Amino acid sequence: MSKTRIILGGLLVLGLLFANAWQYWLKPAPMVPELTMSTVSGESINLQALKGKPVLVSFWATSCGLCLAEIDDLIALHQAHQAKGYTTLAISLKYDSLAAIKSLQQSRSLPYKLIYDVKGEYAKAFGGVLMTPTHFFISAAGKIVWRNVGPIDREELSELIKKNL
Repeated sequence: MSKTRIILGGLLVLGLLFANAWQYWLKPAPMVPELTMSTVSGESINLQALKGKPVLVSFWATSCGLCLAEIDDLIALHQAHQAKGYTTLAISLKYDSLAAIKSLQQSRSLPYKLIYDVKGEYAKAFGGVLMTPTHFFISAAGKIVWRNVGPIDREELSELIKKNL
């Protein structure tokens, strides 16, 4: 195969990747799934009822080192903005255990809502979340406006929260 064909093939692949990424980012923000979830303390939370308030949905696991490392940032963001209407929902994936979640909640004094996705239905409703940490920021208008796989940037997320209060 000639060098020209290899280069053209590579450019075609890059073009397709760019077109797919461009289409992904140009799509209108998806609406929040219609879900009613139960916290580990038994409280019922309906995502649609939170419309009008910015919400961070964070999928995590007690066995995830990156998740554990960002807890201090999540606590700080929650405490800094909660009084203005912001809320944090931390959803633990189904491979976790309720005992481990409650233990971590107590040992770290987590101030935000913890939800255990026992059946995997919440992760599925958010597009099939498989990796932790995975975050979704829901605007006050009820649309997902930010997605992040991996640890958060505390300053970036704080600015996003402020813009949506």
